[in-house]
Order: sequence, then structure tokens, then C-alpha cells
Amino acid sequence: MMEFHEASQPQEETAIHFRDGILGFEDTHDYFLYHEDDDNILWSLTAKGGVPSFLAVNPFSVLADYAPKLSAQDEEYFGRPDPADLCFLAIAVIKPVLTESVVNLKAPIVIDSSTRLAKQVILEDSDYPIRRRLFAGR
Repeated sequence: MMEFHEASQPQEETAIHFRDGILGFEDTHDYFLYHEDDDNILWSLTAKGGVPSFLAVNPFSVLADYAPKLSAQDEEYFGRPDPADLCFLAIAVIKPVLTESVVNLKAPIVIDSSTRLAKQVILEDSDYPIRRRLFAGR
């Protein structure tokens, strides 16, 4: 997973823009992405107004063979980006019993680090789950 150079230290923010918002929050377009740890695993995504706010994780740390492929429409949205500029994050839902926490691998957040343009994509041609246990196998 690539790193945001401006967000290389925990709690530094990177402004990103979703033209279409996030599913369920389509009217919110501008967010700050906060890097929460030194291992590039935890991120928080917070709207400029503070609500909504999401915890996101590096999906490659959850599933080693995660290999998302953008649709032609999604590639067009980003203007045919260099794949090395794309960052994938999975929204997590943390449960009171931590081992029941899940991540959405089917609809990751994709960010073009060169333009700060973002989109939540749905990986239609994949079997990735919407709710995968965050700590599966641990």
C-alpha cells in the first residue's frame, strides 16, 4: 500500500474529496484522512464538519491475497491513474466484543494520492465479503 507523504506521522491530516460521497453519506464530499499508526494499518476518515467519521484499515493487512480490480468506469472516474498512486482502505466496524469486529472488503475506499480524489467502489466481479472478521484466524 502506498503512503501519503503528507500523512506520514500519526494524526497528521490529508484532505481528500469524494465527488459522489460515501455510500449512505452521498451529500458529504470533503474529508480528512488521519494516519493513526506507524505500520500503515489504521486510518480515520472524518468529514470536514466532523460527522460522519469512519475507522479504516489497510485491507492488505487483513487479507494477504487481497487484489482489488477497478472497473473501467472507476478507472475513468480517476482519469486512468497510475496504479502505484492508488491507496485502498476498508471501512471497519468495531464491535464491543473486539473479535466480532468486521471490515468491508467488497466496497473499499480508493484514493488517488496524486490528486486526492477518492471514491468508495463496489468490486462487482469479486467474492470479497462485506463483513469479514477483522481478527479472523487470530
